[in-house]
Amino acid sequence: AGHHHVLIDLEQLPDMDEPIPPDAIHVHLDGGETEALLELSRGEHTLQLLLGDEEHEPHAPPLISKKIRITVK
Repeated sequence: AGHHHVLIDLEQLPDMDEPIPPDAIHVHLDGGETEALLELSRGEHTLQLLLGDEEHEPHAPPLISKKIRITVK
């Protein structure tokens, strides 16, 4: 069991041995959400998904998506 975390504009992945921090660049989707509205500034951004368990710790091995690049106009 677990939930996704949206990683926004991260240069480096979080520590896979620690809980994923709850902040503006690590968005927790732990309420059963099937969609989310992200308010991002104009310009280029990267997004990536990381699955975490009920304690927000990444699974072992980590289940992580490829990083995508988007442009906000």
